[in-house]
Amino acid sequence: MKAIRTLLFYAALLSHSPAAAFSFNSVRNQQRNSINLHQASVESVETSSDLVESSSTPSSNSRWATNALLFSSWTDGIVTNHAAKSFLRYSIVNKLLQDHVVDKEVGLETSVKFSPCNGPDVEKLNNLEAADVLSDSGKKFTFETFDVAVRNEVDSWAKETLQYCSTETGEVTVKLLYIPTAMYALNPQSSNTPGKQRQRARADGKKRRTQVLNLLETLLSVDSSENLSLQTITLDLDDDSLKQPEGPHNSQLQFPKDGKEALSTWNPTVIYVEGGNTFWLQHCIDKGQYSQLIIDACTGESGAVYCGKSAGAIVAGDDVSTATWKGWDDPSVVPNRETYDDWIGTRGFQFSESLSFFPHMSDDWIELVNDKVKGKEANSTCCLREEEVCCITGERKQRFVVSGAAPEC
Repeated sequence: MKAIRTLLFYAALLSHSPAAAFSFNSVRNQQRNSINLHQASVESVETSSDLVESSSTPSSNSRWATNALLFSSWTDGIVTNHAAKSFLRYSIVNKLLQDHVVDKEVGLETSVKFSPCNGPDVEKLNNLEAADVLSDSGKKFTFETFDVAVRNEVDSWAKETLQYCSTETGEVTVKLLYIPTAMYALNPQSSNTPGKQRQRARADGKKRRTQVLNLLETLLSVDSSENLSLQTITLDLDDDSLKQPEGPHNSQLQFPKDGKEALSTWNPTVIYVEGGNTFWLQHCIDKGQYSQLIIDACTGESGAVYCGKSAGAIVAGDDVSTATWKGWDDPSVVPNRETYDDWIGTRGFQFSESLSFFPHMSDDWIELVNDKVKGKEANSTCCLREEEVCCITGERKQRFVVSGAAPEC
């Protein structure tokens, strides 16, 4: 592979004058296309019996999140679900690897442009060769089975990749953007004042964010937690405020100044959208014009890993109106959209083409779901029980559901 890459570099240099523009990505793509890699199927939907397809006309959207996990419960769906944790680890490590490759490609392209006679930096070239090997290995996992053997392979690959990414700096940097907006919705029926409600919600959000951080540290520490630099900040989509920045001690960290920067140039590794009132969450997304920012951040070759819990799962789907089915969330918190009818046909991020999501599924809702789908309120619906997680990998255009142990009644 190193010889192929080197020849491609010099071929490109010979065909351009030193002052001419040089497209490094085109050379990289030529090399990758010359290699016969394992190809996953174009479409694979393996879920529980709770995936319901309707006969209504599907959305023309073909968008896919880079990698996403959508679930009803953090505790039952993620913490106790070994397959989900393994896929989360894979998704984050793959994001880190892609970021590493982009950074090294920029450096290599610069070395070629500014020193065309000497050719590319050999050390950077060899570094990218190692990244290609790891990337190709990651493409070969058969996630749709996700048995113990596959999980072990994923975990071994993740450890090797993390060690590779930390070679130069001695650590791996992971950035968590936590969005608890859905749980900040005020409850008109509460006896507490709005101020007390907000205070309680922020405290609960901080605790839940800490739980996420703790799991990430467990999943991503290479040899010890000292090799992992975890950075996090909380974004409220209601007022574009950033609060509670946190990172390693004794380090000069650059945190984003606003939501737009948090979703773009800060380059978060994981975007976690908390559960709560779906209507309030979607209202704040629309009000702050966040939809395209989040879509851009979570799609593409090196998009952030999207984790959506409950309301966060619903807004990631094609149709947000699945939030109206149970009658759990109160739409009256949103001005001028106080009824369920006001939310019919509202589009989400569409991170899995035309699939919509219905969290907190149980046998009690089977008849309701069948009735709603027959009524053409959803094109297709993935119903997620408390222990289930819908995993999405956009590069392969695959989605599948993995289950942990069912919660005790």
